[in-house]
Amino acid sequence: MIKVEREHISMLMLAEAYSEKHKTEEKILFFKKKYNKEFNNFEKQVYSEKENFTKYDDYMEWKAYENYLQEINKRIKELQNGNIQVA
Repeated sequence: MIKVEREHISMLMLAEAYSEKHKTEEKILFFKKKYNKEFNNFEKQVYSEKENFTKYDDYMEWKAYENYLQEINKRIKELQNGNIQVA
């Protein structure tokens, strides 16, 4: 049987979460540079203009990354607070 300290698991999970956060932030940065604006402004533009499927597809993808970043930030906060449950 291999025993693993709870702190080691927490540290590994935290490192993984930071890695995911970095990847997600890079994707968001790509869209910010592509459209030269923040997500909220781009969202307003998409809904105020005539249909543009390329922009709408980018909007949906960008929105998913924004939501995922919020989830990752919550997970990081939970891990930093020691809220981890090992099965």
